[in-house]
Amino acid sequence: MTAIARTAATGGALDPRFLRWQTSLPIDRRLLSVDCQGSIAHVEGQRRAGLLSDEEARVLTGALEQLPARVAAGEVTLPEDEEDVHMAIEAWLHAEVGPVASKLHAGRSRNDQVATDLKLWSRDAVATLRATSETLARAAAAWIERHGETAMPAYTHRQVAIPVLARIWIEGGLLDPIARDLELLGAVDRELALSPLGAGAVGGTTLPIDPAVTAAAMGFSGPPRNPIDAVGQRDHALLLVFVCTRAALHLARFSADVVELCADGLFKLGGAIACGSSMMPHKRNPDLFELVRGQAALRQGELVALLTTFHGLGNGYHRDLQQDKQVLFSAVDGLLGCLEMIALGLEHLTPDADACRRSLAMGDAVATDLAEALVAGGMAFRDAYQHVGRLVAGQRARGQRLVDLTAETLAEAGLPASLLTCLDPVESARRRSRRYAR
Repeated sequence: MTAIARTAATGGALDPRFLRWQTSLPIDRRLLSVDCQGSIAHVEGQRRAGLLSDEEARVLTGALEQLPARVAAGEVTLPEDEEDVHMAIEAWLHAEVGPVASKLHAGRSRNDQVATDLKLWSRDAVATLRATSETLARAAAAWIERHGETAMPAYTHRQVAIPVLARIWIEGGLLDPIARDLELLGAVDRELALSPLGAGAVGGTTLPIDPAVTAAAMGFSGPPRNPIDAVGQRDHALLLVFVCTRAALHLARFSADVVELCADGLFKLGGAIACGSSMMPHKRNPDLFELVRGQAALRQGELVALLTTFHGLGNGYHRDLQQDKQVLFSAVDGLLGCLEMIALGLEHLTPDADACRRSLAMGDAVATDLAEALVAGGMAFRDAYQHVGRLVAGQRARGQRLVDLTAETLAEAGLPASLLTCLDPVESARRRSRRYAR
């Protein structure tokens, strides 16, 4: 380990066992690119303040601009015996460009540096989440184009309830909830607006670096308003993990529908996404959707972990905050994977129109249609409700369903033969879905 962040007052070298245990480098090395971006902006702030010559700034900027690509290409390996990616980059910079690297950290602390990095990373994450969610929306739109006019059961209490078109199911269970989650990302954008760089360790700096310059260089709308708040708050991370958690919950609920619809024989899975059993040769399991459903629990755990990390912390920076990156990375990565898998799953998910029709018939799904037809003819709803209930019971006693009603049976019940026009569950689905056309 180098002595970049240690002085005589620190008390000597760290015990190697403690260093290995406390290093965040395996986690935060993925901040490499945004850390270099923030450092380049800081160099410009130093140059404008007269703390670096034009040539010194050129040397530092050139090395920092090239580093991410060189690491990605395997040309450069960051030092492994450092506390974090920030110290690893600075150690490499000393070896690469010499003594001028010692000037880089003037006017900043790792506290405002990591806060800045996390905002830059989160900004990229929001853009990626938007793009991936839009890919899913396109996959759902393509699914609607193929299957949206198929009549299927809508369930209540996990039982056949009312006929709907498949587009109503997927819009209500997937497209609309994810669209609302995307809208929440706008609130994350607002949390990301201000740059923390310039806040220093907790109280800013006496050096004449203009934080508005560095903020503009990184695309932020402005510098920090308060240095204590800037280094210690992670509201954007909390909100982003919440969005990931809520979106994961929506995907889990949709996946639960798919699992049940497949189990009921109403939807079919293509072999490209259906997993088999190691023992039972006939199985075609909806593992993709079950795994997405299970992922929602991980997102909830990450949200609780992040909330609990902040609970009880005083203002300003604390080393506890080192844990935020692992949680945030996992939440975003996990949601991105689930969004991609649902988009893939939709390519290989097909409703069985005949099976859906049989399910609607066996479930007496047109019962509400009959009651509403009687209401339209002038009968009070509760009277109509009771009449249709007796019809259902009578048909089932005869081993039949509402779709098997005849004019004679209706006449015996004192009901008009016009109800026969309400017995087709496919037409029911079309009538009900007409007002929800997009």
